[in-house]
Amino acid sequence: MDKNYCTGDYPLLRNDLTDKLAHISTILEQDIATLEQNEIQILNDIEEISKGLSELESITSTYFLNCLLAEYSDHSKEISRSIHKMSLKGQQALIVIEKNDPVAPLIKDGTPINAKISSQLIESIFHPESPLSQGAILIQSDMVVSASNVLPVSSQIFWDRFFDIRELSALGLSELCDALILLISKDKSTLFCLNGTMFPFSTNSL
Repeated sequence: MDKNYCTGDYPLLRNDLTDKLAHISTILEQDIATLEQNEIQILNDIEEISKGLSELESITSTYFLNCLLAEYSDHSKEISRSIHKMSLKGQQALIVIEKNDPVAPLIKDGTPINAKISSQLIESIFHPESPLSQGAILIQSDMVVSASNVLPVSSQIFWDRFFDIRELSALGLSELCDALILLISKDKSTLFCLNGTMFPFSTNSL
C-alpha cells in the first residue's frame, strides 16, 4: 500500500507536538549528561517521559487523522463533528471511509442508505435505539452508502490487551484495503485503523 503523508496545515496541533517533543528531548539530554553521577532522579524522569510519550502518541495520531480525513472525504468536518458528539455521549460507532480499494467485496452488505454525509445522519444511525447501530457504515465519496455492515475480523493475536469485536473488525478490514476506519469503542476510546494498525486519537482537536 502507498505510504500516507500529512498534507494539511494544523498549526495548533503541530505546535503542541513540537513543544512536547522538545520537552522530552530536554529531559533525555539532561539524563544522558548526568548518567555517570548515578542520580536517582532519572527514575522520575523516565516516568515523566513515559507519560509524555503516551500523550504524544495521541496528539500525533490526531494530527495525522485530521490530514487523512481531508484526504479521504470532502465532508471531513461533518464526520469529525459526528465523532466528537458521539464520543461525548458514549455512543459506539464504526465508520469505514473508502479510498481506492473497493470495500464492498470485503464486507457483508448491510442496509442501503445512499444519503449525503451529515453529522446528524451519522449520529442517528449509531443512536443506541437505532436498528442500524450495530455494524459499520460505509462512506464512499460524499455518500453514506450503507449501514450495519459486517466487517472481516482480524486474525492477529494480541497479548497486551483485550480487543472487542468492533476493534477486531476495524483492524481486520484495514489489513485488506486502504480504507480509513474510525471507531468509538465501548470504553469510549476513540481510535482509527489504517494499514492493519490501530491508533488512538483525541476528539478535542478534530
